[in-house]
Amino acid sequence: MRNIRLTIEFDGTNYAGWQIQPNRPTIQGELQSALKKLFGRDITLYGCGRTDAGVSARNYTANFLTDSKLPVEKIPLALNSYLPEEIVVKKAEVAPLDFHSRYQAKSKTYIYYIIIGRSPLRCHHAWELHQPLDINRLKTAANLFLGKKDFNHFCQTREGNGICQITSIRVKKSGDEIKIAITGDRFLYKMVRRIVGAMVAYASTRLTKMDIHAALAGKKHRPFQTAPAPGLILESVRYNRRSYIRNSEAER
Repeated sequence: MRNIRLTIEFDGTNYAGWQIQPNRPTIQGELQSALKKLFGRDITLYGCGRTDAGVSARNYTANFLTDSKLPVEKIPLALNSYLPEEIVVKKAEVAPLDFHSRYQAKSKTYIYYIIIGRSPLRCHHAWELHQPLDINRLKTAANLFLGKKDFNHFCQTREGNGICQITSIRVKKSGDEIKIAITGDRFLYKMVRRIVGAMVAYASTRLTKMDIHAALAGKKHRPFQTAPAPGLILESVRYNRRSYIRNSEAER
């Protein structure tokens, strides 16, 4: 038995997120269908986490168990022949048998893209805003979310544990494009998009610091928009070193 770790890039525009849902197209559903065609049996693919409908990924991590002897370097090409053009397996590796893409993830980095103005070439993966943003205020707002906080009130559904640690939020402007890179140990449903929405509202002077503090505490505050899904991309997932040691090395 081998544990195969996949690195996947996908355009989530026309999908209902990562996780399989009845009668709706999902990334996990397409990949598991491809795995069944390749290996001739049902195979469960474990992802590093859910993504919202419409959200994309540059380096999504997933893993599955198989007793197939197909050389690992041939798996990406074989799987890609069964996948739609919006999904591509970039890499396959043998991982330790106890590796799990979700439970062993140490941190994730998302990047949110904003365009000031209009861009027909980029609008499918960005939030088009028609007013300028104060970059200094955007960076000030970012600092309000750093550290270990209860983000249940920045999540559409209440989870038992809303404590997440945001380790960095980097804001970079280049021409008409703004990139917001957010790194944390875990993220709740719609959490990144609501953080970005609050940051934009503050940068547009529609929110105050007190409003953001109140929102984090679940108290009354002025409303702000949840950033649209197309602008969000899962950039990377970080694991500890042992998660990247092949079985033969891990057993030494």
